[in-house]
Amino acid sequence: MAETPATTALLPSDYYLQNFEKMLASVAERYLDIFPAEQQGALQCYRSLPDKSKMLLVRLLSRKGEWFRLDKQHYSEIGDIADAAQPLLHTELLQQTLPPLEIWFSAVTLAELKTLLHDINDPQLSPWHSKQQLWQLLQATPELQTQLPQWQQQQGLVWLQLNCQPLLDLLLLLYFGNRYQDLSQFVLSDLGLQRFEGYPLTREGRTYQSSIELQTALSLAALADNWEQTTQQKEPIVLADWLAQLPAPQDNPLLERRRQKLLLRLGREAERQQQLALAMSLYQQCHGWDAAERLCRCLEKVNPPQALAALTSLAQQAQNETQQQTVVRIGNRLNRRFTVAEPGALQALFDIKPYKPDEIHLELAQVPEMRVERLTADYFAAQGYDAWFSENSVLCGLFGLAFWDIIFAPVAGVFDNPYQRAPRDMYQPDFVARRQTLITQRMAQLASGDKHILQQHFVCKQGLVNDWVNWQVFTEPLFKRCITTFSTEFLLALFQRILRDPQHYRSGHPDLLLFTTDGQPQFVEVKGPGDKLADHQSHWLHFLTDFYPAKVCYVSWEHTK
Repeated sequence: MAETPATTALLPSDYYLQNFEKMLASVAERYLDIFPAEQQGALQCYRSLPDKSKMLLVRLLSRKGEWFRLDKQHYSEIGDIADAAQPLLHTELLQQTLPPLEIWFSAVTLAELKTLLHDINDPQLSPWHSKQQLWQLLQATPELQTQLPQWQQQQGLVWLQLNCQPLLDLLLLLYFGNRYQDLSQFVLSDLGLQRFEGYPLTREGRTYQSSIELQTALSLAALADNWEQTTQQKEPIVLADWLAQLPAPQDNPLLERRRQKLLLRLGREAERQQQLALAMSLYQQCHGWDAAERLCRCLEKVNPPQALAALTSLAQQAQNETQQQTVVRIGNRLNRRFTVAEPGALQALFDIKPYKPDEIHLELAQVPEMRVERLTADYFAAQGYDAWFSENSVLCGLFGLAFWDIIFAPVAGVFDNPYQRAPRDMYQPDFVARRQTLITQRMAQLASGDKHILQQHFVCKQGLVNDWVNWQVFTEPLFKRCITTFSTEFLLALFQRILRDPQHYRSGHPDLLLFTTDGQPQFVEVKGPGDKLADHQSHWLHFLTDFYPAKVCYVSWEHTK
């Protein structure tokens, strides 16, 4: 939900300044001792400002771009914008300067351009030209561009340029964990539209412990931005130049993950440039499945015996069925070419067995703008089932409730602000390892048949934001059906499965949960005309069928005459 006049009208007129000050206070309390000197200076300048100037600065920082026309700024709660700007100019948080020609041109009106033409009195410029034609003439006439400052001064046009964007980037990085989230999150919280779990934010638990780590974080962020810009604009990539900018391996786990993410991208680019030796050397510097898989695929092309050894290592890292299938497929290709393993050995390694889910075939009347899953749920409801169109919400919700307090446990370096749906490492390989004792204790509690913790969290945490719990779908009636119906054996197997790979196993769940008249659950994946069952959906049905009926329902539309 974005900020709108309707929402902000419910807040104090200086709500955005209060929110900025909250962010500033939280970051300063945890990180001020390692702030770069330049940003410490900018922070001191900010604190010296009168409130109206602070409000103007925050308003400008919240907008896109770094150049603004003074006469176009209108904020009733600030009053005289020119007066509010003076302290900002004095402290050099703003500077008065002409923007690049393209930005200037986009912000002036055609009427102003005609005034410019009259004042310049150049024969090649006509007041009958369109704005686009004038733009082309200005671009091609440098001497006209040199007259713009004088003309602007005569017209009283003043441009302001933000001179403290690095301070905002730093604050966003340290508060939200990135530089892209904006202050609208405060509005959602202030209006009571989102409520979050409470967890401590302490200096001891901060993400970065030194100014060197902080500078490395900023450098990696800038590199990631440059990479996105380079690839989007399809500019040539000189790998040696990029590698020269990468920092050394990091002790900080978060920084090392970000560094390896860039290494992985460079490795993929090296593959595209047919520099396989370089690609392999980059993958060997990375941890995790993606790099190991790419290394194996490179070796498959250049050194099959080494590819088999890499495949064995890859098999040990496989955390889900999709990854296991990848290992088997690479192994089968190697076998077809080089007979490097006994037939079926890789399938046996993972106990992979052929599986074809039970099928239901329905012909339903198509209803415009109504999802096929909803139509199918209505069909089963008409047959006497208690039918729920829940998609991923049930199984994820049960996991989120069972481990709520563990998910939000005060682990160092995983919480940056009070508005997180999950800890920073929720979907990282070390999530379980860092909480292993707590998870083991919880699983033992559940194994004893004690489901009280789920009921307790459902009541006490109702409405709080959790990346695993969709309160709008996982309502009390549905929760009660699940908690009274699902066996302890099923819940334990479900949670063990999700804990193996939370990112992978949070999706692909069947669309419908049905309860028969005698209360027995069934899972149904719905496929409309032309839709096919994805591998990860089939894997979920295969898992579920060990406990309850789990089927795929293929729907076709009735033909009307």
